[in-house]
Amino acid sequence: MLKLRRKTEDEEGWSLTLADMMTLILCFFLVIAAIARPDRQALDSVARSMKTAMKGEAAGTPAGEVRGPDTGRRLFEVQVELVRLLRADKGLVDVKLRPDAVLVELPGDVSFVSGSADLTEAARGVLERLTPPLAGLGYPVAVEGHTDDVPIASARFPSNWELSAARAAAVARFLIERGVARERVAVVGLAETRPLAPNRDAAGKAAPANQARNRRVAILVRLPEA
Repeated sequence: MLKLRRKTEDEEGWSLTLADMMTLILCFFLVIAAIARPDRQALDSVARSMKTAMKGEAAGTPAGEVRGPDTGRRLFEVQVELVRLLRADKGLVDVKLRPDAVLVELPGDVSFVSGSADLTEAARGVLERLTPPLAGLGYPVAVEGHTDDVPIASARFPSNWELSAARAAAVARFLIERGVARERVAVVGLAETRPLAPNRDAAGKAAPANQARNRRVAILVRLPEA
């Protein structure tokens, strides 16, 4: 009797795994069908996300952090929709899947004039396309502002803290004005504390390419708490 029970549990486990995998494969082919003019960046992003979701984990996931298959699948579906909507914005925006959120990154040099927190027309165009799904999803949205390590000391921005916060607030205000619920939006200014790449080389000399990567605004779309 015990052997039969274990066999039944094993079969049910395989059935759930197979169902999850088939759902992900279906999402993948829906994305392919939706993209009228395939672009390599978007397809690569979807492929990476599908690989991550099928494994049930993400690259760089901290040890001990558990993400259920339902959470991973829902985040994957959100990313698929955002990639489809922003496929024309190659070079202006990057959409990535994280263990806890879908990350939309806007390069600072494209989104803002140097030393300013005023959105460029290019950034406004991206956000116009991004706002409808964010307004309709009902998911919490966190907007993070990031800078490089070059100090700023203007009348409006005494430091990079104020600049990064103002840029994040400008993006958040744009989203709210176009329908994203105010209570679902959080604004964070992180200055130069979370670089994607070292701002300086081993000799302490500025690395302009890395500094450009670090100047960015990150929009994190998270699932609502149960």
